[in-house]
Amino acid sequence: MQIVPVFISGVIGAACSVAFSYGVASLPCGLVSKGADTVCQVRSFGKALDSWKFGFIVGGLVGFTLSPRHQFISRFQPIHLSAASLITLGIYFSIYQSTSVSSASSNSLTGRVSTGSYSPHPYSPRLSAFLATIRWAETGTSEVESYRMLVFNGTFNNFSTHPLKKQCAPINGKNICSTAAGAYQMLDKSWYDLQPKLNLKDFSPASQDKMAIEYIRRNNALSDVEAGNFDAAVCKVGRVWASLICNSYNQNPKSLAQLRIYYQQQLQKFEISRR
Repeated sequence: MQIVPVFISGVIGAACSVAFSYGVASLPCGLVSKGADTVCQVRSFGKALDSWKFGFIVGGLVGFTLSPRHQFISRFQPIHLSAASLITLGIYFSIYQSTSVSSASSNSLTGRVSTGSYSPHPYSPRLSAFLATIRWAETGTSEVESYRMLVFNGTFNNFSTHPLKKQCAPINGKNICSTAAGAYQMLDKSWYDLQPKLNLKDFSPASQDKMAIEYIRRNNALSDVEAGNFDAAVCKVGRVWASLICNSYNQNPKSLAQLRIYYQQQLQKFEISRR
């Protein structure tokens, strides 16, 4: 029956399409940190599965065209059918890749938001001051430029997603590699964890604030922050941010006294701005 080779050709085309799509989509996964790469690969495979319909249709059409019932091409064998499917898919993905690159370039431009117009304190004075203290401890500043900082050196301008850039540097005699980025030095795995749960559209300053607040909430420190229990709150989130107290990361954390002083300065500033 003619439908059998057509169906087989469609299945071959679908498999090739998924394989090509996964190969392309999973390329960035080699750049992320250990642990986040698995999440990246799973997401890439999920996206690749969406391409099976195109492959099935192309493969089916090729199978129908090369069917032995068409006398003028009856000499073609199944191997020719498979080769034709692969070639067709190769051409398609070459075009798809060039389109994706153009799209990525466009997204890169649209993702470049201006931090100059962002007001990083749309929350209560205490929460705003607490967030500012974390930004200062993690990046050396609580101003808007902190939202663009990479972990060890340099900045980024594309806020469409997490930079996913790994950097390495020695800290206290130990070589540390990290993908931390932004005002709260979020890791790539933090992005993969929180982006879908918080429905974040980008890695903009507003999104970074939401991620930090979520980690404060997860560590049961949000009520302490709003109640003014600074010491308790900062200790509870110490496991999240290495620059704070109450952790054993040994990455030159700020002292509790330093954190208190900066927090009080910021709290006074935010309280005045609300009057």
